Amino acid sequence: MSKFKVYRQHDKMDCGPTCLRMIAKHYGKNYTLQTLRKKSGINREGVSLLGMSEAAEEIGFRTIGAKLTWEQLKKEAELPCVIHWGQEHFVVVYKISGQKVYIADPGKGKVVYKKDDFLQQWLSSKVEEQATGIALLLHTTPKFYDLEGEENNELNFSRLLRYVLPYKNLMFQLALGLLVGSALQLVVPFLTQSVVDIGIQNRDLNFIYLILIAQVMLFIGRTAVEFIRSWILLHMSTRINISILSDFLIKLMKLPMAFFDTRMTGDIMQRMEDHARIQNFLTSKTLSTLFSFATLFVFAIVLAYYHMMIFTIFLV
Repeated sequence: MSKFKVYRQHDKMDCGPTCLRMIAKHYGKNYTLQTLRKKSGINREGVSLLGMSEAAEEIGFRTIGAKLTWEQLKKEAELPCVIHWGQEHFVVVYKISGQKVYIADPGKGKVVYKKDDFLQQWLSSKVEEQATGIALLLHTTPKFYDLEGEENNELNFSRLLRYVLPYKNLMFQLALGLLVGSALQLVVPFLTQSVVDIGIQNRDLNFIYLILIAQVMLFIGRTAVEFIRSWILLHMSTRINISILSDFLIKLMKLPMAFFDTRMTGDIMQRMEDHARIQNFLTSKTLSTLFSFATLFVFAIVLAYYHMMIFTIFLV
């Protein structure tokens, strides 16, 4: 039970179908969110408990919608089950242990509530003077196992790489710039040491001037490398950004009108903004992380060369 798979809802009104998706996965079947959305009859206002029940029965569950007391939920209900949460949301209860309730929330992920906090959000009415909450109980039937599930078509990293692979030459240039920049950084400490050990100790002004000129040239070289690297990164980021956004718009234009009838305008706008986060992940953040590790590696080499004890402390 600790390995209960959690899926996150894509849009504000997707909590019901997402709960069904999690429970189906718990019993070994994959269903896409789009399939469950169609079966449950979702609209702009969300999905009803009846719609969820009908969708669950279509994929082979036997369902019971009921108002349960805390004791009934804890001792008699088959878990996982769907509950109506805060009068406006659906979540999955997948485990109850003592006074703790383990919930898979499509909006938040896995959450553990104490009994009192849980009851405050779940209980909604009274039956025979007992406080009750709404639950949808699901039990598998032979039909569930006879039906074939769907392939897991979640987005993976290989699908994102297709936006980067056309720019292999630019990636090579960035890697080359990284190596050159790291090499220039590696030289600077040794030049500084030579100024003290040779130039100052021997009072050789010509040598000091030579080293200072070398350091200035290294600084100019590093600045040029950084400028070229930034320009390449900007160019590549812009092209990737355009590719992601154009693919999104092309797919959006091919969707039927029913898609827009069941989506909030804010959800669609959020999708359009998500491409920027993908682009940042593929370019700026990933490459910045690589540059940081390269710099760390260079200075680690310098520390190891000068003093192993300091290097060991640095690693710790």
